[in-house]
Amino acid sequence: MRKYFSIVFWGLFVLVLSLVLQSTTKNYTSSLFLSLALIPGIILAKVFLKQISFKDIWNGILNSIYLAAITLLTEYLVILSVDEYLFSLGLKHDANIIFNPFFLWFLIISCLSLEKYIMHQIPDKSKEKIDLVIDFISERKKVSLRESSIMYVESRDNEVWIRCDAGVSYRTKMNISHWEEVLDSGFLRIHRSFLVNIDHITKYSPTKVWVGNISLEVSRKYKESVIDTLSVKNLSL
Repeated sequence: MRKYFSIVFWGLFVLVLSLVLQSTTKNYTSSLFLSLALIPGIILAKVFLKQISFKDIWNGILNSIYLAAITLLTEYLVILSVDEYLFSLGLKHDANIIFNPFFLWFLIISCLSLEKYIMHQIPDKSKEKIDLVIDFISERKKVSLRESSIMYVESRDNEVWIRCDAGVSYRTKMNISHWEEVLDSGFLRIHRSFLVNIDHITKYSPTKVWVGNISLEVSRKYKESVIDTLSVKNLSL
């Protein structure tokens, strides 16, 4: 569903933009081609923007400047190439705004922000979590548990405990690394001794996560991945 909404969004964007830019070209067909010529730069910004990280703030700023410059150059080259080799746009004096870098950056940022907002409002069914049932042996008995009922997995010496939301715990010999492979991506390793169900985390800090009223230690090895994963969720820090 999100894919179809995205196609509709981009189609409407081109149509609206072509109406806005109609006064800068000789006719509506030309303004439509001009609008299409602006799309490659926007797509370029969309793709590479996801790869910019601000963990190192100065490196993030520098990469943002590079992307802004490359995007602008791409827009200029595509517009001029379309006008010269594909279709004469008949650019008028008012078309100077098309080559204004601030106008182009504003257009790109507005488009991407609007698309992100709209897509955020549409549920992504492809990411809906399937509540799998996990089978394992505890105290020589077969146990079947829904993944969602598991709060966290705790490793103690040669034993592993499965802590559940009903206040029940199960002991198993299957090591925590094996559990990390069996459980889905909704579980986060925070320590060599703890594997936590993200849906059960109520708050976190750089050194601890809380599952209800229970605090679990975050080791230095997993600190960065814990912060990166949980920072996108609406949890108190």
